[in-house]
Amino acid sequence: MRHKTLIIQLIRQDLKHSQLTGALKGMGLEDGGLYALDLMALVTQLMQVPAAKLEQFTTTYGQFLDRAPQLPVSFSGQELAPVAEACYRALEGCLG
Repeated sequence: MRHKTLIIQLIRQDLKHSQLTGALKGMGLEDGGLYALDLMALVTQLMQVPAAKLEQFTTTYGQFLDRAPQLPVSFSGQELAPVAEACYRALEGCLG
């Protein structure tokens, strides 16, 4: 259970970061991946994703990150908590 909480927090932070980089991209400031945090790698490791499931897992994770810039932005990122939990559930579904 402790890992689940940590994973959801990491996902939430990655969503918030995606909002930031998406906003910068919208202003014409493309980072070319220079400021990527690669939290997906940590989540993948914590969830012990087998190689056979990696493609589906990363695609699902990426879809959530891609949608993040369209979500409401706030200082705390609390509005991202349910989205991070939904992402976690979807990622678990990839492993099942």
